[in-house]
Amino acid sequence: MTNFPPLLREAKRDNRSIHFSATIPDFQTFVAIVTTLLVFLTGVALKYDTIYFRNYEISIPQWAGLSFAGLTFSFVVLDQLLRGFVRLEEIQQTTEARNRRAEEEQRRSEDRARTVAREAKQDREREEELARAENERAEARDRRAEAREREARRVGQEARRTRIENQYRLALIRYQLEPNSPHRRQLENILALLDEYGDTL
Repeated sequence: MTNFPPLLREAKRDNRSIHFSATIPDFQTFVAIVTTLLVFLTGVALKYDTIYFRNYEISIPQWAGLSFAGLTFSFVVLDQLLRGFVRLEEIQQTTEARNRRAEEEQRRSEDRARTVAREAKQDREREEELARAENERAEARDRRAEAREREARRVGQEARRTRIENQYRLALIRYQLEPNSPHRRQLENILALLDEYGDTL
């Protein structure tokens, strides 16, 4: 016996089911037609004992009417069973179609949810990237500002140091040229300033 893969076996079952579903309505229609004819013949057989034609007559025995009645009953039962099968098949097909639509809608909903989640994640990542870039730019600006401030302090300190050194040299030259009390006090003041603020200059 050939072992078909699961999908092939499922496809074969579906094909058989479709073929059977398509065959039942045709057979049920045939049975309904035969049942209608049997009902008519049964009515004739039970109502008339003899059927007269122009050149001959047909006698209908009682057992013929009963036989037609039994056969008609059998076909009526078969017709009702087939109608039930057709109805069940229609209900099953309707249910399957409804289930397929529900599954498709659920799949679309899940796809939409995944798409929304993915877009939200991408938006969040973009916002985080923008915030990170802005923070980096702000940190770079702060570093540049601190560097400029340090440079300004250094330049200011060098300028003050140069100015005090120049004042010291001038005071020293004046004192050497003319060693009097004012020049001495000026030189002492500059030396005191150097002693007090020498570390910060």
